[in-house]
Amino acid sequence: MKFKSIWEDTDPISANSYKYVFWQSLLLIVTLMLAYTSIGLSQNLWILIVGAMFMMLSIFFIEKFKFNIIKFEPIQLKYFIFTVSLTVIGLIVYWSISMIAGQPQNQLEVYKDLRTLPIAVSIVIFVILGPIFEELIFRVFIMKGIFKGHLLIGYIVSNILFGIIHGPVNVGEFVIYLVLGFVFASIYIITKRIELSILSHALNNAVHILIFILCYQ
Repeated sequence: MKFKSIWEDTDPISANSYKYVFWQSLLLIVTLMLAYTSIGLSQNLWILIVGAMFMMLSIFFIEKFKFNIIKFEPIQLKYFIFTVSLTVIGLIVYWSISMIAGQPQNQLEVYKDLRTLPIAVSIVIFVILGPIFEELIFRVFIMKGIFKGHLLIGYIVSNILFGIIHGPVNVGEFVIYLVLGFVFASIYIITKRIELSILSHALNNAVHILIFILCYQ
């Protein structure tokens, strides 16, 4: 595969013109962030219900705008292997930098949550919901929506934002999340399956929960 051809978006999320996709993607970014924040930070049933309503609203918009996100067809084995391989590389980079700069503050905050939340709830939030919402926001609606037709720019900008939103307190922490963003985005671009990007993100988060159970709890 030629380098230049990688950045030709042969699998756009929408056939609509850029101006429509831009505003539709922006709307979905807002509703998904509201849903994720409400569900992730819910302190009572009512906030959880509000989060669920925003999630249903997001699904409604995706259907209404006819976005091409999920493909209902088998995934090739080579793409599974590619996904696992790149996920391992991302974890190696994470722990290599962490050994020098220390664990990212964001990850330490997650460990705090894991000490107070039941493991089952933690898995739902950090291994299922987190990867789904973050991949949809950063990889689909920012990288390929806001920057439709400019995949390389979207690739760079979305991953910089992904690094910033995780609240790095030093350069090392920013590089960790920047690299992880590049891993997830690369999987999506090469395989054209957001499901595999979500899987990679979920595997990454699951490894951290497993390490917490074995070493920190």
